[in-house]
Amino acid sequence: MDRYLTGLQARRFEAGYHFPGWETRLYLDGRFTKGIADVIRKLGYNVVHLGPSDTSLPEWHHMASRMLVIDDPEVDVFMMRDLDSALSPRDAISTWAWMTSGASFLSMHDHFAHVDIILGGMWGGRTEAARRLIAPNGIAAFLDSAAKMDEKFGNDQILIAKLVYPKIHPEVLHFDLTQAACKHDGKMCVPFPMVPHTGHKIEGHVGEIVGSRALMPRHVDVACKELVGGLENTPVFEEADLQAQWLGGAWPRMRGFCK
Repeated sequence: MDRYLTGLQARRFEAGYHFPGWETRLYLDGRFTKGIADVIRKLGYNVVHLGPSDTSLPEWHHMASRMLVIDDPEVDVFMMRDLDSALSPRDAISTWAWMTSGASFLSMHDHFAHVDIILGGMWGGRTEAARRLIAPNGIAAFLDSAAKMDEKFGNDQILIAKLVYPKIHPEVLHFDLTQAACKHDGKMCVPFPMVPHTGHKIEGHVGEIVGSRALMPRHVDVACKELVGGLENTPVFEEADLQAQWLGGAWPRMRGFCK
């Protein structure tokens, strides 16, 4: 949890630098308090704070709530990213190349460990095509229907691979480092639109998890302290057991990281 919160400022800085004109939006499900949503809004995010969580829903449903962006009529294009993954020039150039390609969706595989057909934090699309192909009745209805299925998806990435990708794959442009994804759909599977990584060492790849303070620009480091100040007296979770876990582990680590 702490690595996601400490990444908030870094991702906002990177988004403004590499993705000018894009809105950085964060979806928080009902497990999080209104207080933490307000703290994050002050950092410059558009926070969508969803209603109370239904405890009967599977765990993947929480992460998949970010797909609700597809239902927003004000959004033309969306990109799914994880808070603990850096937004890089490589990511921005790839996104721009996809947007000029005419393809409806983008899926990226930029590391030898990226073996799933589509990665939950490395895909995006045009909302018109997503509504038409994935969820004609809306993403909320799509997710609720998936939650009632007998199949246990485990996480949102499995859900996307099994229920989303089969519907969109003819219109997906793949940027693939190893070309492994091309065995699934070679028609629009191409190398990344920039110089490949050097040798066998993969650095700065799209989706790279960044948890080091050394990688944060100085002004982001200072803002990290401001975030800690905002959280000092703010409960993060509605559920008592989750709040206890936060106070007993992630919160002390975060204070130490941002001090």
